[in-house]
Amino acid sequence: MTQPDDAPQDLAAPEPAPTPETLPTETQPPEAPQALTLPPRPTLPEPEKTPELLPAEQPEDSPLDVDYVFPTAPEVVGTAEAADVEELNSSEAEASAVDSDASAGLESPVVLAVPAVLDTPAISETPALPESPATSNPVAAILPVDSRTDIPRDETPLAPVVPPLTPEASPTQASTDSSSFATGELEEETYAPTVAVQGPQAGQVVSGYQLNQDLGRGWFSANALGAGPSVDVYVRPAPLWAGLRPHRLLPKLTSAGDLWVVAPTEGTPLTLPLGAETARAHLTDLARLLFALEKQGYAVTDLDPASLHLTREGLKLRTPPQVARLGEAVQPTLRDSFTPPEVQEGQPAQAKSGVYLLGALFFQWLTGQPLPAEGPSSIVLAGINASGVPQLLNGMLAPLPQRLTPAELLATLKTAATKLPVYQLAGATDIGLNPERPINEDSYGFVWRQIGEHGGGELVLRAVVSDGMGGMAAGEVASQAAIRAFLTSETTSFEASSLETLVWEANAAVLTDMQGRDGGCTITGVEIRGTQLHMAHVGDTRAYVAQNGAVQQLSKDHSYVAAMVASGQMTADEAQVSPERNKVLRSLGSLRAAQDNYVQVLPEPLELPVGSRVLLISDGVWGEVLPPVLHDILLHEPSLQRIVDRLIELSLESGAPDNATALVIERQR
Repeated sequence: MTQPDDAPQDLAAPEPAPTPETLPTETQPPEAPQALTLPPRPTLPEPEKTPELLPAEQPEDSPLDVDYVFPTAPEVVGTAEAADVEELNSSEAEASAVDSDASAGLESPVVLAVPAVLDTPAISETPALPESPATSNPVAAILPVDSRTDIPRDETPLAPVVPPLTPEASPTQASTDSSSFATGELEEETYAPTVAVQGPQAGQVVSGYQLNQDLGRGWFSANALGAGPSVDVYVRPAPLWAGLRPHRLLPKLTSAGDLWVVAPTEGTPLTLPLGAETARAHLTDLARLLFALEKQGYAVTDLDPASLHLTREGLKLRTPPQVARLGEAVQPTLRDSFTPPEVQEGQPAQAKSGVYLLGALFFQWLTGQPLPAEGPSSIVLAGINASGVPQLLNGMLAPLPQRLTPAELLATLKTAATKLPVYQLAGATDIGLNPERPINEDSYGFVWRQIGEHGGGELVLRAVVSDGMGGMAAGEVASQAAIRAFLTSETTSFEASSLETLVWEANAAVLTDMQGRDGGCTITGVEIRGTQLHMAHVGDTRAYVAQNGAVQQLSKDHSYVAAMVASGQMTADEAQVSPERNKVLRSLGSLRAAQDNYVQVLPEPLELPVGSRVLLISDGVWGEVLPPVLHDILLHEPSLQRIVDRLIELSLESGAPDNATALVIERQR
């Protein structure tokens, strides 16, 4: 059977298929063929093929090399058209049978004369339909025969057949958008803000102030209208920090209508990175602020690092921190590398949130870099080469349950700052040049007890100078007994009364060793615990302290010339050269019972900052070396041993009528 002239066919007409006589005898009925899909044409259902339906040959001059497009609603065909549609279906089945037989193992597979699929099919905007009466209703060719009569027919005339366009002749209008998309030439679209701007803006005038620059979070730089320096103002109503009690670190605030005006801070921003000790000192100041705010019922939830300035009074905040009442919900805020996790989540306010903020700030001070986005880690913290700092940061930046409280932070900082001071000491004594003094009656000594442990440990330094009196063997016995008793006493309390007790114990030792002989001694002793000094004194040996470029005499002479000077009967210069200057009014060994106010002590312990020097000398030194010379040596001579040696040398150069003794102590760190 040949294909009718008016039957539709595919773009590529198949070559003549083999006849039934050429098929193998045991050929099984072919499977249902795959529908031949031609874009944009719907797939046509095909009847089951049999050998009888295969065409004997294919006409070479088939005029229907055309694509079919069915964009409109289907039409119903009548009985007269059914036969033509059946022939169309039969023709489709014949083409499919050829493909099926070729894949089943024919020795000479069928080769299509024309490719079945176009590389770039061109689709016109107007549907192209054939004019053949047999296919005037394209849907009729799709529907089964028994269901066609149930669908009402559409009498709308079909559009004329349009020959297919080659790729070169295809319209380009439909592909314009695609090429634009491929090259990325998209039209830029501007989006308008969806949320209206609220609150005052830069350039406006509020309560007599011109708002100049928006500093964020409700703060503006502003100037009072007419004149005045630039100040920071806060424009949001009722801030919680406005009710905070004054604190040394907080700025001074005044209310001006709808604004809060901050007094200008005369200082400079911190230059990073900071040294470990400097950063620790600033951290301690801020920790005290956290502790004070917690006592008022507030927690710090945000702190601007740029608001910290160094002034002549120390560290100060240019703007107050953001606070929340303890236990109340916190408005979530975010400051990269600083905001505590619980604040980001909006959890109830806790004082520990401020500790996290200070930890992030402390990390930035030491490293010059903000805290990593992934948060603290052991590797990051261990990279900070400062003793105790990694452990401190670990406690400040820990998860909320393990994090330090403000009180614990202060205690940790105090423990870390409590390090044993370092002292140096030198002493010397000389018999002098007086031929009538064959024995050196002066004595000096010191004991040093130091225990190093976590939190600083303990340091106790006792030093003493004594000048014996009585002649023969009595003077040195008295001074030596007093020195040993003072240094070996088991009194451990660090109070003025305790040091006075040491002197009375020394007095008892003198009485015991003198065994009723006439004589005694003077004594000037100090006890240093940590960085504080207490003094006890009887007689005319002296104690000096050099601090901050000045020298001060701590002891008061219990002597005849000192009483004359105190009464106005003698000047200090006259007392310096008076032959009566060696006569003392108080000494150890002259009393058997303790008396009130007999021993001079300091009312309060004296703090010894780094660089302080303490000098203990006998009258054989201060009586021969003028005060200006003594002060200059004590202030400017770098070597402690050279200080005592030089003072004794000057005494000898002056004739050294008495024994000369000097002992000096310096706090080095």
